[in-house]
Amino acid sequence: MPNIADLVSNPDSFLKNNLILVQYQAYQSGYRIAGVKDFTLSNDGFTCERKGTGMISRFKTKPVEVWTLRNEGGAGSWKAYWLPYDQDFKHLVVLDKEADVMFTPAMDGCSFGFSDHGGGTFSASHGNLQTSEGRIDEAGLRQGMRMHATTLHKSQYMTAPGATDNIKVTLVGVRNGKKWRFFYQQYLDNMGSFYLLNVSEVKR
Repeated sequence: MPNIADLVSNPDSFLKNNLILVQYQAYQSGYRIAGVKDFTLSNDGFTCERKGTGMISRFKTKPVEVWTLRNEGGAGSWKAYWLPYDQDFKHLVVLDKEADVMFTPAMDGCSFGFSDHGGGTFSASHGNLQTSEGRIDEAGLRQGMRMHATTLHKSQYMTAPGATDNIKVTLVGVRNGKKWRFFYQQYLDNMGSFYLLNVSEVKR
């Protein structure tokens, strides 16, 4: 089982070598309530690869560990902020020092935004808005997220070199002292066999 302290201390390296699959579902207790909750990471036998990043290794694939994130307490659990999803709704969570990490459900069209309010306090939003035809209304989401200085929208994360569709995203927030940073993993799901496309930081 991975050490969450490793994610906090070196998020970029951790997320390039460990794909996190969020399995906290809308039917489960407390799903729609943002805040600090208990989570665990478990290995369910999934496989994942990514392209190497070195001068030589970039021509080869490398194995990536796959970990399932679940909302459950008990031995081996730890605290994390949870920022939920609902259709045609925007959830907001205030991030402070009650936990060192934050998660949202997997993203494939929603928008995310965050603001630094100073003194170690941040706020983050996860929004969804659809047109009458059932498509993502990104223009409306951009308007609804204007309260945040930094945002991430579908058109920014649903494209990647070598992939044209079926991209999913795991978004992770990490606290370091009085600062929060936010990263996202872009990946493809091929019926339980995954390919990690990229890891990026959400920046202004």
